[in-house]
Amino acid sequence: MDSNINPHIRRNYPKMKTLGIIWMFIILYASAAGDVDFIDTDGVNDPEAALKCDACKTVAYKFAESFSKAQGDLTRAIALKDDEIVEAAEGTCDDLWQGYGSIKVNDEERLTGPGTNFDTYQDEAEEDEGLWSRRLQDLCDELLAEVSEEKVLYNLWASDNSLEDYLCRGDGLFGACSSDFWGSWPGEDYEDYDDGDDFEYMHDEF
Repeated sequence: MDSNINPHIRRNYPKMKTLGIIWMFIILYASAAGDVDFIDTDGVNDPEAALKCDACKTVAYKFAESFSKAQGDLTRAIALKDDEIVEAAEGTCDDLWQGYGSIKVNDEERLTGPGTNFDTYQDEAEEDEGLWSRRLQDLCDELLAEVSEEKVLYNLWASDNSLEDYLCRGDGLFGACSSDFWGSWPGEDYEDYDDGDDFEYMHDEF
């Protein structure tokens, strides 16, 4: 070491060097830990993230409800026919999805309606039922289109596995509840998405 360096610094150099190495390891560890826990690598948080998760969970609830109705009094050990499964799954997305709206809960917009955690707040929901009917139906269509076949969802339901986990806590389109930035609402780019046409007759166009 240079003899012109302050004797105090020269005497404490080994300690300073050791502390520097320790500090470097602390920074590296913190960075690694951050990569593990931080879902959104782009640093963008969607203000509607919870709302989109609510919507996905509602779709999962409606699939389960449809399969239950189709199964009727039959035990789940007796599988439905393939065409019955397809009819139940597609019929879910063809439903009118009435009774849904949004409310503010702790300064966060949440979905209310059948199958949501905020069903009891339905009277307080904003009157945007037409928008939510369209959004939920479009989301249902897109999720179902990504599933290899309708029987996948039915088998999950019949074996008491979670449709919600499969549809909402996976990757990509199936990650509405596992990502801070899942993406835009399905169908958001439709030119007539917010127009006043009759929703019931427009769905088959998409």
